[in-house]
Amino acid sequence: MAQLSPSRPVLVVAASGHTQDSMLSAVAAQELEAAVSTDLETIAEAWRTAATVLVADDQAERLAGRALPHRDGVFVVGPRPELLSAWSAPLAARVIPLPDGAAWLGAILADGSSRARAPVIAVIGGSGGAGASTLAAALAQQAAARGGGAALVDVDPLGGGIDLLLGAERAGGWRWPRLSSAEGHLGDLRGYLPVVDGVTIVSMARGPALDLAREPLAAIVTSLRSRHSLVVLDPGRALVPAAREAIRLSSRQLLVVQAGVRGVAAARQSLASYDLRGAQAVLRRVRGGLPSGLVAETLGIPVVAELPVEPGLAAAAERGDPPSRAVRRGYRKALDELLGRLGDGDA
Repeated sequence: MAQLSPSRPVLVVAASGHTQDSMLSAVAAQELEAAVSTDLETIAEAWRTAATVLVADDQAERLAGRALPHRDGVFVVGPRPELLSAWSAPLAARVIPLPDGAAWLGAILADGSSRARAPVIAVIGGSGGAGASTLAAALAQQAAARGGGAALVDVDPLGGGIDLLLGAERAGGWRWPRLSSAEGHLGDLRGYLPVVDGVTIVSMARGPALDLAREPLAAIVTSLRSRHSLVVLDPGRALVPAAREAIRLSSRQLLVVQAGVRGVAAARQSLASYDLRGAQAVLRRVRGGLPSGLVAETLGIPVVAELPVEPGLAAAAERGDPPSRAVRRGYRKALDELLGRLGDGDA
C-alpha cells in the first residue's frame, strides 16, 4: 500500500452519518488526514492521487457509474452486506463490514501510515510437532535482544498458552480472555501484558477454550506494531477464523517444515489448507533429511532458513526455559540470518 501523508490524504466517499463517522474516526486514530467528497463529478483527481479510498456502501453504485479506472487501495465500507458484495467487483475493492470490521479498517490505515510500523510475521507449522511455536518464541527473543522490543501473540486456542514456553505462566499481566473485547484504536498495552527478556506476550490462558474473534486480534496487533520492532504471531494449526485472520494480518508467513518425507508431504497439505500463496519455508533439519533444494522444488516456495538440529529445545520447553537460553551458537546464528533476510525483504 502506498504511504499515507497529509499530501496524500485518505479519500472518504461518504455522506454524513454513522458510516462516515466510523471512517473519519479510524483516520483520526492513525493521525492521518481525510478528504471527504460526495461530489462525484469532480472526484477523478482525488481518486487518482489518494493513497487509500474508503467508499460508503450507499455511495458505491454512484461511484461505479463514473467508470473510473481501477486502482489499488479501494475499500467499500458499511453495515449492509448485500451492498458490499454487489459493488466489490465493479470497484475492484475489498469490503469492510461495520461494526465488525472497525479494527480491520484501523489496521488497513495503519499499514499505509507513514509512521514506523513493525513487520508482522506469522509462523505456521507445516506438520504437527514441527516446532512452529518454539521458532516463533525464539524469533521474538532474538529480535528483542537486538533492541526495540518484540511482541509474541498466541492465536492457538488449543496450544495451552505460549507463556508456558517462555516460563512466564506465573508472570503478572493480561491474557486473551481479558483482551477478547478489544476493538478499534488501542493505546500502549505494554504495561498490562507479561514481558520476558524484552518480549511482550499475548497468550492464551489455561481453562475453557476461547473462541477468539478477528476484531480484537486486529486491534491488538495494530497496537503492538507501533511500539515494537517485530510482532510474531503463532496461529496454531486449527483452521479457526482467528488463525486465518492472523495470516491475513501478517506481512510475511514462515512455514516450518521438517525436512523428512512425511514432514514435506504434510507441509504441502498445510500450504493448500491455509492458502499460503506467498509463504517461505524454514527448514528444520532432521538426521538423514531431504536437501533444501528438493524441499523448495516440492513445495514451490523458497527455503529462507535452515535450523540445525538442537537437542536441548524439547527439554527446555518442558522446564519452561525460553528457547534463546537453551540453544547453541549455530541455532542463534541461523535466527540472526533469518531476521536479517526478513528485515531486508528477501524472498
